[in-house]
Amino acid sequence: MLTLNNAGFTQQPELLPFSDQVRPGELLAIVGPNGAGKSTLLSLLSGFRAPHTGQVCLDNISLTHWQRETLAARRAVVAQREQPVFDWRVKELATLGARASETEARHWMHEMDIAHLSSRFAPTLSGGELQRVMIVRALCQLAQTSGLSRLLLLDEPTSALDIGHQQALMRLLQRLTRQHAMAVVCVLHDINLALRFADRVWLMDQGQRIAAGHPDHVLNSSQLAKTYRVELEDIQQGNDRWLAIKR
Repeated sequence: MLTLNNAGFTQQPELLPFSDQVRPGELLAIVGPNGAGKSTLLSLLSGFRAPHTGQVCLDNISLTHWQRETLAARRAVVAQREQPVFDWRVKELATLGARASETEARHWMHEMDIAHLSSRFAPTLSGGELQRVMIVRALCQLAQTSGLSRLLLLDEPTSALDIGHQQALMRLLQRLTRQHAMAVVCVLHDINLALRFADRVWLMDQGQRIAAGHPDHVLNSSQLAKTYRVELEDIQQGNDRWLAIKR
């Protein structure tokens, strides 16, 4: 679906080129410390910035060659922080430029627990409520693209959410990959969310991808201790595993 061919940036913020694929039906988490290059990488994957070296291709066509409207039907992006310019109501903002039917829009608003906010004006929302509205807008944008793979890119989508909505969102993203064969890429700061929900992980540090693979292999305490400069405890209980900061 999405292919990186030795793609990267040679100017600040620099991103060391690498090659890989983002596949339909997978949830890929991008993790790493502050300033590691996660958001820079997402701007490359989205096509918002063209690489200085190599190519990023969607279905073997460079992102730079896609028409804007055609690409928007296949790829949606939720930025780390988005603030509406106009005083939209939630329902208007969530369906802005959407391809979704009214029934689909109501479905996604219910899934993201914002249906009760539909008549509220966006500036009156909390950060977490607005974050959920923007995710619904992205899902509505990708609706009704029948027979074609779709790509959803999210930059720290759980940053303003409480733990209940974090878990609900990650479970929804998993369902999108399993039931709709969507490719989902999300930048995460919560290592345990990546460990629990991701199919693959890219670990970033200082503008380069330093590890990639299954969460159990990439997100180990020794690797993360070096990357994050922190002491971690690896906890295993039955089939569950999580990481905690050592006291």
